[in-house]
Amino acid sequence: MESARIARCSYRSLTVVIALSENSKYLDICNEICLRFKELKVGRFDLTYSLPDHPNCLLQSDMDLHMMLMCLTMLKSSLVDILVKDLVSSNNDNGDQKCEESDHTASNHAMSNREVSNRTAPLSCTLESRSAIDENDRFGDSRLDGGNAYLSQYWKEYISHDGQRFEGGVTEFRNKLCKYAAHMRFRIAYVKNEKERVLAECFKKISDGCNWRIYASLCRGNGFFYIRSLNNVHTCTPVVDEQKSKMMSSKVVSSVLVDQIREKPTIKPADIVKDFKQKYGLDISYHSAWHGKELAKSEVHGNESLSYNQLVQYRDALMSTNPGSHCVLECDPTTSRFQRLFICYGACIEGFRWCRPLLFIDATDFKSKYKGQLIGATGRDGNQGFFPFAFAIVDSENEENWRWFFENLAKVLTPQCRTITFVSNHNRGATEDVSNIFPTSHHAFCLNDMKQNLSSKYPANFGKFFRDRIVELFTKCVYAPTEAAFEFNMKFLKDEGGAPMKTFLENFPKENWSYAYFKGNRYGDMCSTVSESFQSWISELYALPICQMVDGIRIKLMGLMSQRSCEAKECCSILCPVMEKTLNEMSIVGRHWNTIRSSASVFEVHAEGSFMVDLDKHFCSCHEWQIKGFPCAHAVVAVQKNSGCIYDYIDDYFKLNYFRSSYANLISPIPDIKDAVRGCSADNVILPPLIRQPGTKKMKSAGEFSRAVTCSRCGAVGRHNKKTCTANM
Repeated sequence: MESARIARCSYRSLTVVIALSENSKYLDICNEICLRFKELKVGRFDLTYSLPDHPNCLLQSDMDLHMMLMCLTMLKSSLVDILVKDLVSSNNDNGDQKCEESDHTASNHAMSNREVSNRTAPLSCTLESRSAIDENDRFGDSRLDGGNAYLSQYWKEYISHDGQRFEGGVTEFRNKLCKYAAHMRFRIAYVKNEKERVLAECFKKISDGCNWRIYASLCRGNGFFYIRSLNNVHTCTPVVDEQKSKMMSSKVVSSVLVDQIREKPTIKPADIVKDFKQKYGLDISYHSAWHGKELAKSEVHGNESLSYNQLVQYRDALMSTNPGSHCVLECDPTTSRFQRLFICYGACIEGFRWCRPLLFIDATDFKSKYKGQLIGATGRDGNQGFFPFAFAIVDSENEENWRWFFENLAKVLTPQCRTITFVSNHNRGATEDVSNIFPTSHHAFCLNDMKQNLSSKYPANFGKFFRDRIVELFTKCVYAPTEAAFEFNMKFLKDEGGAPMKTFLENFPKENWSYAYFKGNRYGDMCSTVSESFQSWISELYALPICQMVDGIRIKLMGLMSQRSCEAKECCSILCPVMEKTLNEMSIVGRHWNTIRSSASVFEVHAEGSFMVDLDKHFCSCHEWQIKGFPCAHAVVAVQKNSGCIYDYIDDYFKLNYFRSSYANLISPIPDIKDAVRGCSADNVILPPLIRQPGTKKMKSAGEFSRAVTCSRCGAVGRHNKKTCTANM
């Protein structure tokens, strides 16, 4: 009988013991249960069983039974608890009457067996508990509108009978006791609350004389907690007038949130409060939701403070598993507090060689306990997708950290010997660093950021029409194809913009934002939307501890590069799929245009206007070919007229072989290092940064100033208003 198993099947206040074997069938169990509990019929009840950390596993078929037996074998256990639950019946008179009769029969059956169990409990196969849940039907209403049950309905089964065990010890017992009390709508008062024993009574024992009582203690032999005695009968009324359940402490809330936090770490406390009301029918405080979320995050992802100390082992593991990577970790030598971390994977370094020499730089705050900023450098592959190149985590956004970031970028970019164009929101630190560290590169300002700064120069009382007009004139200057066209549009902009426009243009040199004067190649990307896409892509990781956030970014990068590598191998075109589609659309657009040859490589295309195309110089008078680095429709028509191959006039960065090479090198997995921190010496300890760092503020873009306030009391322009004015009048 080595393969035999014992199942304790509990229904209401009774428990029967049946034997299971490898040949047992689900229907055999159901028939045996119906034979022992006369009031049950097959198909009128559900079966669930309990495994460690999973108290409600469904048992509905032979497959479920087979999996249960396999789990018991793996756990080396010969005993399993099976809970028998009535199916939810419809709300009709007949159904209610049958339920009442069933409850009455079960109650009488329990009373008749209580006398027998008192004499033969050690040998009897019918185990009777002292619970009287059926007498507490006025407690624990678990119905939603429409008859559906709250998710907390199973909490009613957490406390049921004498001898019930809790393998998680006192922590599991307290947690389930609180959930049971919250669902049953009563409060408990601890008489003794120790690690080895817990004695609790109903909170209304003194006021209403309620005799509900539970006593549980620790078994030193196995470390389990057992209910030694339970009087589960209430003589008081349920607590229905409390706005928030006193039993739903932050620790209890955290035990409910564990799975949800694992899937959605950025959930807000207000949403947690709402979910508890809708799904569990319970009101919890905002504080319990917030603190419960923090406890759940700590349990799922680890302690945020200790996570900084794991970075040393993570850096070493990264460098050993991903050769060619560049990873730099720095902390304050005097305080051992974290300062900054730079990571550029070897696969990204090699892959960027086959991407356009264009990097988008952006910084954003993340929402961990210790704050900080994530600075990212993102490229664009030939299929117009973002290519994550490098990122850094710094304690604050300041000029020193910006310079350190670009210095590390230079260490991985200089060996490639390419002239890089950087696109970023303009701030003084980034502008000076690019020009000093990358003297041959070019720095372009994000158009969207400049538009926002320009609009801020004109308060709302100027009117939306006027502000939109100024932005429109500025955009014409940005896209002006020649210096003459730029100066023509600039004259109108200065005339209408007035003094604020003059101040704005002084902070933004035209060489960094206008097409006519910009010396580099932006490939048509006038805004840093690529970096914003990358930041949004990883935003769900911002709430995690730093080491888990960094590894989460690695996992997402690893999956992205592997996916795109497979996509590239499946393509069979010459260009990347997106660019091939764009080329086909352009050839269709110009199908009816007339094209006249001027010389061997110069053509005049008659479309909605007349355009000159020079194939040798990759030039079109519409300037779209020069701006985007990809042939325009006029150029496509001219190539067709010349009976040439259009692919000979397209930059290699847009071709499929370059796209494949971008993702030919993949990021390797990193072994789990969460336990490695135990072996750290005191010299390698890294402390988290200070939560509030005095004197450090986020750097503003050039031209971005705080709005001046005019005091209506004294008339002075400054940083105070009428309420805070201290001037003598």
